[in-house]
Amino acid sequence: VFLFHFRTAMSVVLALPIAILISFIFMNFFKITSNIMSLGGIAIAIGELIDASIVMAENTYRQLSEAQARGEQLTTSDYLKYTIRATRQVGRAIFFSLVIIVVSFLPVFILEGQEGKLFQPLAFTKTFALAGSAILAITLTPMLLGVLMRGKFKLDMENPLSRFFDRLYRPVLTLALKYRKTT
Repeated sequence: VFLFHFRTAMSVVLALPIAILISFIFMNFFKITSNIMSLGGIAIAIGELIDASIVMAENTYRQLSEAQARGEQLTTSDYLKYTIRATRQVGRAIFFSLVIIVVSFLPVFILEGQEGKLFQPLAFTKTFALAGSAILAITLTPMLLGVLMRGKFKLDMENPLSRFFDRLYRPVLTLALKYRKTT
């Protein structure tokens, strides 16, 4: 919605079911049953799963819109060039942010007794889903962006929704910066 570009949205949306599928494949491999807690792990991870692809897509979109604003006529190789550049800029940070989230869940794996039986399926499935998302963010998503992103790309402030939220947010930001200590 914020980009107003259907192809970009599709490249992001495709990563979500694939990451969940990867989680189910790992669940099957490790003999983890589908129960409320294991499915809860996937549900908790949904927001984090899509974040990596969104950041990648937005950075690629921004680079392509700036190139078009400069008057460049983009060819197929240019789309790939800008996608690779955008991936290099944010790919490492995205990957390691997901790894940090996975590492933060490691203490759940050492729980024993009833707590371990209750929360370990959640921790495993969330970890599987995030691992799948991390892998997809640096492999599939850039490829999809390079293939699917075509057409006219608008600068951020050409989007009416972005302009609306900018007008809404700017006074709040100005006030917060004016009264830093109070904020």
